[in-house]
Amino acid sequence: MSKICEISGKRPTVAYSIITRGKAKREGGVGKKVTGYTKRWQEPNIRKVTVQVSGQAITFRVATSHMHKVYELVERAKGMKLEGLTAKQIKARLLSLL
Repeated sequence: MSKICEISGKRPTVAYSIITRGKAKREGGVGKKVTGYTKRWQEPNIRKVTVQVSGQAITFRVATSHMHKVYELVERAKGMKLEGLTAKQIKARLLSLL
């Protein structure tokens, strides 16, 4: 299962975890020293959102920061003629509105 937002395209990014030792200057030490870097992944907060559009259940995999966009798409879909289409076709039409 991919960790990519279908609306914004957010995906996992590489970040670095910094390892330090020593005592901070404000605590009376000589300062923190960096002793190493470790690569790590930052993943977007992806959730499944299921909505009803013209009698079909449509599931989106969306970052929580863009969840409101799904509901905006559903509101815009009320004026479209989507009867007789499959769920996959409806989803493609909604994503083309972005």
